[in-house]
Formats: sequence, structure tokens, C-alpha cells
Amino acid sequence: MLFVCTSKYQKEITPEVLTEHRDWLNGLIAEGVVYSAGRLAAGGGGLLVMRAADQAEAEAILAADPFSRDGISVYTPVGYNPTLGSLQG
Repeated sequence: MLFVCTSKYQKEITPEVLTEHRDWLNGLIAEGVVYSAGRLAAGGGGLLVMRAADQAEAEAILAADPFSRDGISVYTPVGYNPTLGSLQG
């Protein structure tokens, strides 16, 4: 199942944690778990698209983010089953 995960920033992002966060994301991209990630155009948070078996796994993956660990972001994962486009199946 795919998950669209929005995040809302709760406090200032420090350069050290930003580096850790990007390393975490790049590792998940290399593993094929995360397909896309970035800041929201309106600011104040971000969005990522990832694959997980279920809601519990998605939440566990997001809990491992340094942004989650340090209270910088709160994620809201929403699962969906794509039927059209390049991410279907």
C-alpha cells in the first residue's frame, strides 16, 4: 500500500537534524520505500510518498525520522491503493 504523508513543523529545524533527516530519507529512497519527499510550497511542513505494508508499519517508519525523534515534525500518513499512473499495483 502507498502512503501520502504530510508533516507539520512544530519547531525550528536545526542544521544537524536536517542532515540526519536527509540521510534517513536517502536511505529509504535507496531501499525503495520512499518515492518522493519535499517541503510543501506553502511552507510549514513537508510531504512524502512511501510504501508500507499497513498503517502500523508506515507509522513505525515515520517514527524513526530524526524530525519525529526531536519533535520537529508530526506526520499524518494516509494510505491509498493507486489504480492509475506509474505507482499503481
